[in-house]
Amino acid sequence: MSGEKILHRKLQTQLEQRERQQRLMQPPAPGMVNQLIDFGSNDTLSISTSRALTKGFLKQLASHPNFVVGSTSTRIFEGTTHYLNDIERDLARFHEAEAGLFFNSGFDANVALWSTVPRPDDVVVHDEYIHASIHDGMRRGRAKTRSFAHNDLQDFQRVLEDLRNHHAGVKDGQSVVFVAVESFYSMDGDVVPIREMLHISRAVFPRGNVVYSMDEAHSNGLIGPDGSGLVCHYGLEKEIGIRVHTCGKGLGSTGAVVLASETIRISMINYARNIVFSTAPSFITVAAVRAGYELAASEEGEKRRRRLQENTRYFQHMVTQHEQWAAVRDKGVIRIPGAEDWGSTSFETPIFALITPPGEENELADHIRGNGYWVDAVHYPIVPKQLGRVRLTVHADNTKAQIEGVVGVFMEWAGARVKRAGRKARL
Repeated sequence: MSGEKILHRKLQTQLEQRERQQRLMQPPAPGMVNQLIDFGSNDTLSISTSRALTKGFLKQLASHPNFVVGSTSTRIFEGTTHYLNDIERDLARFHEAEAGLFFNSGFDANVALWSTVPRPDDVVVHDEYIHASIHDGMRRGRAKTRSFAHNDLQDFQRVLEDLRNHHAGVKDGQSVVFVAVESFYSMDGDVVPIREMLHISRAVFPRGNVVYSMDEAHSNGLIGPDGSGLVCHYGLEKEIGIRVHTCGKGLGSTGAVVLASETIRISMINYARNIVFSTAPSFITVAAVRAGYELAASEEGEKRRRRLQENTRYFQHMVTQHEQWAAVRDKGVIRIPGAEDWGSTSFETPIFALITPPGEENELADHIRGNGYWVDAVHYPIVPKQLGRVRLTVHADNTKAQIEGVVGVFMEWAGARVKRAGRKARL
């Protein structure tokens, strides 16, 4: 048997096992997705699907008629153009940071950051639910890592105190403790308790040898002045040393910027392999990002943020006021993390996890799609084992009728299971 056949057999065995476990990932046909009402994509402000971003992008092209499509080289050679320098300067100002470094994607940004900035004697403390790109970066880096239970302040404090008591460099203030969190967690839709975490770390480390890094992928464009994010919403620009803002969610395009000190920026340019050995972002990519930021900071952007909040709260209202919800929740047919706290903060996240009993997420997703609404089924390893779910995202351009419709559809599915369980209990 040839080497190629052996390889294919091994790969096919893996794929068949994943398919048996009902977690084989196959991208849906674009034609199918486009026929359904969008409750799945990350285009939360609807600026991409509405073509509002397209109009802004075309304006950028028209205002730079002599643009060159390709970037021609890496950042360390000819790839750093005036246009790229300008967007980094302007995004740093927009988010009230010292400096910015632009990347082709948020994944690239996190890998570069975590593989190069923490030193071997440092420690990275991270929420257990941080993005896969941060894990990949940490694996390539040389710092030690410690995790704490998701959004669990007591466990966070326990981990910090353990480091203070058992790590000499941390205790004497010579080693840095990096804290890696996300603003909005993409699979549960909850918010990092950042102010409480800052209070805890100040108490545990009075020397101040802590650097926070926040990934604002799902908050960029959605909250804060002109959509500048969670850190700016709380006025914590001076307390969060590193931020990663991606542009492929609320801003509708692609790419990302790391916001930090100029020293961190230059360090990544020198040591991050996906900067040194990768082609720089092209004019096309950066023009779309600038168009997205200009739209987010405009009156239309503010209207879209308000409408997204209204739609998100309306979705919550339709769920909690539904006649089936109490039974559905109590029987565990569908669980939505954070539902007990809806309405308790000044803003709501548009991401909702419909967690089903193990193995039923595909059936729920198929039922919702069969009724005209696109959602995504999510499985391990993207989420923890036994916590498969349907991920539903509300958008600025969803109508109240669409929100009522999608809630009615998944409540119909859940209600049927409640009734079925009741009949079995009576037998």
